[in-house]
Amino acid sequence: MSSMSEQGEHAAEAERLLREIPQHPDDHEELLLAAAAQWILAERPAEALPLYDELLNASCSDPALVQALKASALWDTGAEAQARTLADAVRAQAPATLPPWQIIGETFEVHDDLPAAAAWFEDATDHFLTPDEVTYEARRILITRHRVRRLLGESHDDRDHLADYVHSAPVPLDELHDPKRLWSLGSDDPAEVRREIERLRTELADHRAALSRPYPLAVLHWPDAELTALLTRYPSFAADYGSYPDHLRTVEESLHALSATGAPYLGVVTATLPTYEAYARAQSLPPPTPSLPAAYATSLAARGHATPWPPPHAAPCWCGAPATYSEHCGRPGGL
Repeated sequence: MSSMSEQGEHAAEAERLLREIPQHPDDHEELLLAAAAQWILAERPAEALPLYDELLNASCSDPALVQALKASALWDTGAEAQARTLADAVRAQAPATLPPWQIIGETFEVHDDLPAAAAWFEDATDHFLTPDEVTYEARRILITRHRVRRLLGESHDDRDHLADYVHSAPVPLDELHDPKRLWSLGSDDPAEVRREIERLRTELADHRAALSRPYPLAVLHWPDAELTALLTRYPSFAADYGSYPDHLRTVEESLHALSATGAPYLGVVTATLPTYEAYARAQSLPPPTPSLPAAYATSLAARGHATPWPPPHAAPCWCGAPATYSEHCGRPGGL
C-alpha cells in the first residue's frame, strides 16, 4: 500500500497525462493506458474504469489487454461478479499475447481465489507451451503456475518439473514459492518483512559462495518411472541403460571409476523426461542424440542440482530408495 503522498503524486501524474491527449492525438491510446495505470497506483481504480471503456469504445489495438486491466480494476472496486464475467470473455478470445493471461490470473491470485488462478494458468500453459520449444511466454506462465500450485499444496507434475528447469536463478522455485516466504514478504508487519529480507541476503551470500566453487563432475540418474518413460519414448537408449537395477549399478560403478582416477567433486544428478526434452529443444538437437544425456547431466550440475557422492553411509541413498546408502547402492557387492 502506498503512502498518501505517493498516491497524490500518482493522481497528479494521471491528470497531467490526460491533459496531454489533445496535444498528442496520435498517442491517445498510450496516454489513456498510462493515465489509467497511474490511477491504479494511486489506489483509485474507479477513476481508471472510464478510461478503459473509452479505449474499448475506440477500437483499441489490444482489446484483450484492456479488458484484462478493466477486470482487475473492477475487482478492486468491489465489482467481483462483473470482473469474473469479463475474465470469462477474455478467456474465450484465447489472447495471443502474454499480458492478458498474466493480469487476470494474478488478479484471481491477489484476491485469494487460488483454484481459479490455478485453472487460469493451466489454460494459459496449454495455450503457450508447444512440443517444439519453451518460449519466453511459456516460461513465464510455467513459473507462475508453479507458484500458485505451491500455494495450493499440489504435488509436482511434469509441468512443475519443467518450470524448475527453465527457471534460471540459483534459488530453486520450491524455495522461492514457499508459502511461508510469500506470506512473510506480503506481511503488513515490517519486522517480519525485514527478517525475510535478511534471510534472502544470507541465502544470496551462500549461493554466491557456492557458485565460486567448481561444480561436480556428475553422473546422470534416471528414477525408475522416468527411465521407463524415456525408454518408451526413445527406445534407442535401451542398450545404454538396460533395466532399472542395471542402471543403478552402472551409475555407482561409474562414480567409483571416476573416483579411482582422482577426479574431485563427484555427484549424482537426477533426470526427468520433461526437463531432458526441454534441454534438447534448447540445444536444437533431437532427444535421442547419444551424446545429449551427458551434456544434460553437466547442465544440471552447473545449475546446482547435483547430490554430492559418496554420501555418508548412514545417509539416504542418492537414488531415492527408502534405505541408507550403505544398505542400498553403497553396500559391498552392489545391488
